[in-house]
Amino acid sequence: MLNLRQEFRTFLRNAADFVFPSECELCGATTPAEFRMKDGSNSIYCQLCRDQMAPEIRFACSLCGAELGPWSKGQGGCVHCRNRTLHFDSVVCLGMYRGLLKQALLSAKWSITRVNIQSLAELLCERKAEPLQELQSDVIMPVPQHWKQRLTRHFNPAMIVAQTLSARMHRPLSVNSLRRSRRTMPQKRVPVTQRFSNQEDAFYVLQRDAIHGKRILLVDDVLTTGATCSEASRILLNEGATACHVAVIARVLDHSA
Repeated sequence: MLNLRQEFRTFLRNAADFVFPSECELCGATTPAEFRMKDGSNSIYCQLCRDQMAPEIRFACSLCGAELGPWSKGQGGCVHCRNRTLHFDSVVCLGMYRGLLKQALLSAKWSITRVNIQSLAELLCERKAEPLQELQSDVIMPVPQHWKQRLTRHFNPAMIVAQTLSARMHRPLSVNSLRRSRRTMPQKRVPVTQRFSNQEDAFYVLQRDAIHGKRILLVDDVLTTGATCSEASRILLNEGATACHVAVIARVLDHSA
């Protein structure tokens, strides 16, 4: 009972901090103006930390979204994805999975509240508004969890990011069209060489009319090898979607992460 009370107090404190943030979740800054975002909403992260989490990416792979050097070729694939078959068309990400973004995302994924992951999703919407709108997506769809996963997790991070994108981009959200057919081993526990086979036939389409002839924006929290989003995109395309793009908070380049 004591633990439940402590969790409830933490939830209330986090909710209050989201509306009226008292200090930055990452660095402890307390200047109220630092939490204001461009659209007038509040963030739980200060301006300096938001800038460090989402620095400008000048060169990126056109397919997998990985940050590249100025002399690297990123059209149609890069050193990070060139030898893989990826069924999605492109990736939009807030930043690379490192530094403050990695710290913030790890904290958000294992928090008992949705506040942290929602604040990161809001930052994704703010910083990547133009490339997201350019996709001209008809439907926004989160990568689904298996029902057994939902029993042990407080929430599905992909769902929260997708809900935020739907509200900000004014695009329909579909949460039941794509389902998991089986529970897969968590990707981080699977060797890189087996991650695509681990996701093989892990999805099915329940509501074909919701995706047929539509441009889909598939949403997850992170993308590493691309195996999960690629397999989900393959199923969606086979069922009549005309395009599948991916939006994530972070692009992971270290496959051991």
